[in-house]
Amino acid sequence: MSDADNLVEAFAAADKGDPTLLVNLYADDMTWAGFKADGTQTVYTKASFLEGFGILAHLDEAKNEVVRTETTPEGVVIAWVRALRRKGDDVLDFTLIMVHQFVDGKVTRGADVAPPSFGEYWTKLGLA
Repeated sequence: MSDADNLVEAFAAADKGDPTLLVNLYADDMTWAGFKADGTQTVYTKASFLEGFGILAHLDEAKNEVVRTETTPEGVVIAWVRALRRKGDDVLDFTLIMVHQFVDGKVTRGADVAPPSFGEYWTKLGLA
């Protein structure tokens, strides 16, 4: 399977309650340029990246579905991820763009871009 296929499979397994494939897909020394709950950017290590997902425990529903991927000639995998977050009647449904640099089948570097509604949502819930 390709790196893109492995990424899609790992996200699908995580959405079904088994994050093992996704966690194992990221190299232990990876760094990720992503967003904090307030919508500001930061650089994560693998540990802080995974810790950040703990915020999802405060929600009634959270889904992430890779709806499209594209792989550059150099092997960088770009993923369009449809994300849903719901707490009560407060819903955030958005597309997240994630870029993954793979080395020997593991994500070593990455970045994502979320819309402004991402930070607004977490701030409204009081979780930012």
